[in-house]
Amino acid sequence: MTEITPITLPKWGLEMSEGTVTGWHLSEGDSAEKGAELVDVETDKIVNVVELDRPGTLRRILVQPGDTVPVGTLIAVMADPAVEDAAVEGFIRDYSPVDASFDPDEGAGEPKAEAPAEAPAAEAPPATETRATPLARRAADRAGVDLAAVPGSGRGGKVLQKDVSGAATPRDPEAVRAENAAIPASVIARKFANGLGLSLAGIAGTGRKGRVSLEDAQEAARAAGLWSPPAPKAAPAGQVAPEAAAGQEQPFTGMRKSIAAALTRSKQSIPHFYTTVDIEVSALLDLRTAMNTAAEEGAPKLSVNDFLLRACGLALARHPEVNVHVSETGVTAFEQVDIAMAVAVEGGLVTPVLRDVAGRGVRALAAEARDQAARARDRSLTSADLAGGTFTLSNLGMFGVREFDAIINPPQAAILAVGGPRREPRETPEGIAFTSVISVTLSADHRAVDGALAAQFLATLKGLIEAPARLLS
Repeated sequence: MTEITPITLPKWGLEMSEGTVTGWHLSEGDSAEKGAELVDVETDKIVNVVELDRPGTLRRILVQPGDTVPVGTLIAVMADPAVEDAAVEGFIRDYSPVDASFDPDEGAGEPKAEAPAEAPAAEAPPATETRATPLARRAADRAGVDLAAVPGSGRGGKVLQKDVSGAATPRDPEAVRAENAAIPASVIARKFANGLGLSLAGIAGTGRKGRVSLEDAQEAARAAGLWSPPAPKAAPAGQVAPEAAAGQEQPFTGMRKSIAAALTRSKQSIPHFYTTVDIEVSALLDLRTAMNTAAEEGAPKLSVNDFLLRACGLALARHPEVNVHVSETGVTAFEQVDIAMAVAVEGGLVTPVLRDVAGRGVRALAAEARDQAARARDRSLTSADLAGGTFTLSNLGMFGVREFDAIINPPQAAILAVGGPRREPRETPEGIAFTSVISVTLSADHRAVDGALAAQFLATLKGLIEAPARLLS
């Protein structure tokens, strides 16, 4: 007996439900030892590397780079070269996806199967469910097409969405009308579907109270090959109609999908309020220049953001009521200040967390911030690097932004948005003088932070930044 090992999409984190394969390190037929890198998988905001937990040969790659699949999906098969191809294909046909709630640390995502060394060539394969992509199954359900009767043009005979579209035919109108009468749908959507012989059963409604809208029905009909959007009307004789702008929708990446879901949920469910103050930073800029000048040759230069991190850490330590997490049932306070730092990367935004900011000096914070930002941009952060922040700092000053309102990063209670410096006149004992000023805006969750507390926090922050020597103590 020879072992066949399935490789499934692992689950990293309780909220992970899917991942995107971004690249394979091995090709079909390659052999590798335990610990070798097999495939890169992009989750919410980072790319994780799946490593082999035993030596073996990669026999089949089932998910191509760029494809997004649910946790537990069979993405590859490892087997000894002595295992017949027929045995490998039979294993793939008969494989049942694992429960998406498994814990990868317990190995539940790596069940093993024993395959015979030889597979009888004349033996007919067992009756199994038709192999088809998720889009093909959805299109078939909507169009009432029997997948078993559709010839597949994909690899190994897999049925693709285009195969279903070619096989779809309108159903008996009376049967469709009777079926659609029981489906919650708008009048216009039901009329549209009945006219095409399209069943509304199984269509996820996006209308009021989950009703199927006209747009839902049109999308289902388009996916089933029963309908296509009408061409624009021709312009009257002698008149040249302007062409419509051409565009092509690009599906969200795993990172953008995660950002969209998290920030939509935050903006819709958290009662945000915003408090802005102006802070003079001329003294801080002078201190930064002096420290960089006095630094040893080759030492990393300090940035304004490094001082802002330190100032936020000290201000949060003095106002621990802001250094909290908020849930539907209560508030969790933290003694340690762990600040998430917003870093722009290709395709989105990540927020690596700097630990114990209030207890560390500016140079130590600067070194870690620089390292975290570099790792964010080359996608080498781990889940641990992104977990557990108690507050977020988002600085767009380097892009010339004057001020902005940031969206809270749940379950945190607040985020500080920092704009760039500008020169403004100020009255002094010697007369009018110009000084550098920045605007900072605190977005706070009103369930945990009141206006007076937000004002007190900002007053402390302003005092620390305007007397920057206090940031060095």
